[in-house]
Amino acid sequence: MSQIKSIQQIEKNLDKLTKKELITLNRAIVKRIRMIDDAQRLMANAAFDRGDKVSWKDMEGNEHKGYVIRVNKKTISVQEADDPELVWRIPAVLLRKLPEY
Repeated sequence: MSQIKSIQQIEKNLDKLTKKELITLNRAIVKRIRMIDDAQRLMANAAFDRGDKVSWKDMEGNEHKGYVIRVNKKTISVQEADDPELVWRIPAVLLRKLPEY
């Protein structure tokens, strides 16, 4: 059975569920999505170590460079190279590792 047909079958079966069953199903789906997100975040964070030189773009598109000072559960703490007083917490997927010179 193709994936589209499977989804259509699931949607058809949803109409047969009670509100309580739908809430239970929703909780299970949200839990699964969180597990997938956590696994992806863990893999992304594992690519970085303390001292790595990295770059990233802020919300305005300005590029910054800095050094990893800590790998947190959900983010990477980065000390900006141009301003050592400035520390950013950035999701690993937004960072790009730079070669050390």
